[in-house]
Amino acid sequence: MLLSKMPTNRQLAAIMFTDIEGYTSLMQRDEKEAVKIRERHRNTFEMTTEAYNGKIIQYFGDGTLSIFKSTVEAVDCAIELQQAFLQEPKIPVRIGIHVGDILQSKDDIIGDAVNVASRIESCAISGSVLISDKVHDQIRSHQHIKTKFLDAYELKNVDDAMPLFAIANEGLAIPKKEEVRGKLKQPTNKAKVPFYKKKRNIFGLAAIVALLVLVLNIKSVKFNTDTNTTKDLSIAVLPFDNLSTDKDSEFFRDGITEDILTQLSKLKELRVISRTSVMQYKGTEKTIPEIAEELGVSYILEGSIRKYGDDIRITAQLIDASKDEHLWAENYDKTLTNIFSLQTEVSEEIVDALQINLSFEEQQKLAVVSTQNIDAYKLFLEGRSEADKRNKESLAKSILLYKEAIALDPNYAEAFAEIANSIYLETYYSRRNPKEASELAREYLEKAEAINDKISRIYSVKGLINNIEGNLEVADVAFKKAIELSPNDLTARHQYSTFFMYTNQYEKQLEQAEIAYRLDPLSFPTANSYFRALLANNEFERAETMLNKIQKQHKNSNQFVINRSYFKLYLAQHHYDKAIPYLKDIVKKQNVFNRFLGYSYVKTGDTLSAYRILDSIRINAHPREKSHQLAVVFAALQQTDSVLFHLDTIRNKQTRTFRREQHDFFSYLKDNPDFKKILQDHGISD
Repeated sequence: MLLSKMPTNRQLAAIMFTDIEGYTSLMQRDEKEAVKIRERHRNTFEMTTEAYNGKIIQYFGDGTLSIFKSTVEAVDCAIELQQAFLQEPKIPVRIGIHVGDILQSKDDIIGDAVNVASRIESCAISGSVLISDKVHDQIRSHQHIKTKFLDAYELKNVDDAMPLFAIANEGLAIPKKEEVRGKLKQPTNKAKVPFYKKKRNIFGLAAIVALLVLVLNIKSVKFNTDTNTTKDLSIAVLPFDNLSTDKDSEFFRDGITEDILTQLSKLKELRVISRTSVMQYKGTEKTIPEIAEELGVSYILEGSIRKYGDDIRITAQLIDASKDEHLWAENYDKTLTNIFSLQTEVSEEIVDALQINLSFEEQQKLAVVSTQNIDAYKLFLEGRSEADKRNKESLAKSILLYKEAIALDPNYAEAFAEIANSIYLETYYSRRNPKEASELAREYLEKAEAINDKISRIYSVKGLINNIEGNLEVADVAFKKAIELSPNDLTARHQYSTFFMYTNQYEKQLEQAEIAYRLDPLSFPTANSYFRALLANNEFERAETMLNKIQKQHKNSNQFVINRSYFKLYLAQHHYDKAIPYLKDIVKKQNVFNRFLGYSYVKTGDTLSAYRILDSIRINAHPREKSHQLAVVFAALQQTDSVLFHLDTIRNKQTRTFRREQHDFFSYLKDNPDFKKILQDHGISD
């Protein structure tokens, strides 16, 4: 059993977030005034924070993040800040404070407590200071600080309802119940639990847990302001060097690499780069620091495998990438019959070297061995290799190989789960009937779950199927379960992001897409998904930076898709002149995009070219798409009769494109009664 260690770089701190309300709109109206306000805000903030022994961690636009060793000093600082900002000319600032355990890196702090503090600040109104119940507990004996209980709120990505209090000192604003909005969970149809019951559970259980933690760890907790001692807990497991000549040694090399990676991916504190990115470094000549910089990690695990018949020698070494120094190295001499403990042993060594705090559940996850049958394991590795090729023949072959593995080991739960995955992937790559594939995949998932319900693949496949079939609540539960079992599961993160896109929850889509990108920074699909999420959230500057990076990394193999992304980016910003060059190139291959080109021509004043596009659509467009394409270009010309005629055709009612693009191109008709009738015919509420 592993002994959990308290990392020396942790610290307990009061965390303060501030934000200037309405700053973005002010910047758009009066940039000089906005800059003047921000300068006054920063000057006041810096002087007051220093006076109360606080430390500014980060400025981000109109907001700040700072920490304090004393909770009382943090609250006193917030009160003085608000009283200063309330003087004419007023600065509408929101402040939120929470106290908890954090980890400091060079330029940032991380930890659940930081996220909670951010959520609390978002619930505040200008002129107010909101605090958590933990902060309230530490200031309740200080008579000069007045507080008012608001209610318990369910904050986004926070498991339990949290009681919030407002500081009620003279001059400070106190939000009314209906004014507390911010980053709260979406309401559900579940019966609301009375707050007095929530409060008893929260305070009672939290107090017991806090007391146990305090007793066990009080000697280990200390403040640490040396930002150079903290490292981001992130690792890349590089493909082990294959020093063997056996024909099946390549499978073992990749299998061992991925098994170690999979084990580490179960750990919440550790960010583990996915194999789709690390496998690009097979046989690389790049140095460890170069690889670490490209992947954005602090540590690298590398090694080698040499197979002699049934004997295997494996060497593994953990490297601090910033210093290019070895932290730990070990040789493992195994036979094929006892190789299955290897990934657990290596994972335990890494956990120990990085001083990662393991929960009991995580320790149990690391101890799980999927099979003890070496021949079944070989077949499983071959099946996974075939499935990765993503084509009709390889997916069919992967299913056969997984079935052969199950014949040798009927309790091979991972093989059952992978069969389900390959079967459903055949709906994309082999045109397999979705209904039949769904039913069969579910059968295999049930068998896998009955053997071992701790496999994240089971639930990511469940999530995928239910998301496609519209069973959104079931899909949501499945994705959460997959991520709970393996926080670094790239597939689950990526598909969960897609789930949020389908359900128009764009902030959550971006949150999951960003996590996926950090786990898989060299993959084009993952990077493109991150770009789409940024675009959906109108994060245009970040989206363009991301797209330029994609262009640099992937232009040789994905230029057509990249061009599509560029025109979407510029169209979303109404930069039609920038979109046109990309669209002209795209329509040469797919004339379905002619409507965007025609629309852009009109918006740049080139109506002659727009009419040429109309002629091209009439001649070349597919009958099912023609009406909608014509309607889009006529909408740019604001020829309403033509727009309504083409939208009102039977063919156009058969397409889902209008539903997606109604606000993009036809918004000028929103008050037109005939247009409203067309919306009703499409089942769209205006």
